[in-house]
Amino acid sequence: MKRVILFYFTGTGHTLALAKEIERKGKTEEDWEVTYWNILSSEKCPSLSGFDFGIICYPIYAFNAPKKVDDFIAKLSIPNAFPFLIAKQSGEPLCWNKASSYYIRRKIRKKRGVLLGEYHFLYPYNIHFRYEDDFVKELLIANEKLMRVMFWDLKNKHSSYLKYNVLFALNAYVFRLQRLGAFLNSYFYKVDEDKCIHCLKCVKECPVQNIRYENNKFHFSHHCLMCMRCSFMCPKNAISIGLLEKWKVNGPYSLEGIRKNEELKGEYTKSHHKGYYSFFPKYFQKIDEMLKERKMLPEGSNQNN
Repeated sequence: MKRVILFYFTGTGHTLALAKEIERKGKTEEDWEVTYWNILSSEKCPSLSGFDFGIICYPIYAFNAPKKVDDFIAKLSIPNAFPFLIAKQSGEPLCWNKASSYYIRRKIRKKRGVLLGEYHFLYPYNIHFRYEDDFVKELLIANEKLMRVMFWDLKNKHSSYLKYNVLFALNAYVFRLQRLGAFLNSYFYKVDEDKCIHCLKCVKECPVQNIRYENNKFHFSHHCLMCMRCSFMCPKNAISIGLLEKWKVNGPYSLEGIRKNEELKGEYTKSHHKGYYSFFPKYFQKIDEMLKERKMLPEGSNQNN
């Protein structure tokens, strides 16, 4: 049995869904004992010396890891040669996302930790626009394949890294302005009292306790990470997200329901392969190539086999 500590940060729950899939596969196929650790926890992190390796799971915000993740890794005490795996997720496969772990990788190596590998999974957007269920199914199918690759690499001690150059790293650094944008935009958040049912879901579930309800009024503080949990999860779509209101997506995806829905074929990009969706076939093809390199997928099989 291997003892694994899984560090995660989640906003709308997609990164936690990824973490649970990793745990499920690890327990059933590799006899893992997994300990979850919420990066936002105020408790003292347990000693890593009692674990075989760690996994860092996070969502990508504007081509970067959330600042809370960077800060956590900077403070984390890492034993010499302690191994880590990075499993990150975003809504699109843009090459710029490869450098989102630049700071994390640098800190791990500076502390003499070891990076076993890095994998980029895709989940539906919680901002910009809503994904169709068949497209979500296609992403989930690809995630299952990439998960197989990741576990094969771990078992066979094969290191797989996302390669990027200094231009990608510079782009990520520039887009850290999103963190300032989250602070500024928080001044424009508001609740539509005509829609609100005062369930206080937004207050209770904000990852950074940025929302308060006092004297019959909602108050938004200014340490928002722009994770979109409040507006995404609001059961009455009552929260306005300020300058990004036109990009708001409301309502969680039924990931498990979509996964099990046999009427959904997961072939969305076969008929939607222009414009925005043109980025995805190459990503799916790359995963198939990784499977073939590891002799895990027969020649001629397509991504949905």
